[in-house]
Amino acid sequence: MVTSVMRVGETVAITLDELLLELSGLKVGDAVRVQWSEDGTLVVTPLGRPATKQELAASIRRVSSSVDDPTH
Repeated sequence: MVTSVMRVGETVAITLDELLLELSGLKVGDAVRVQWSEDGTLVVTPLGRPATKQELAASIRRVSSSVDDPTH
């Protein structure tokens, strides 16, 4: 996924598409840890509760149906 850094008030934000949100289990308002490594990699780690098996299964089904249906 390619995205951009945007100014939002006095801060900046990186946008994520719905598929990435589903795969990561993130929801708007969730806390994340962002770490930078010396090789230039940014790592975003969700904090808080892990996704349930049901949430993971639902995300996999949605992703699978999107891959199987070329109109998505």
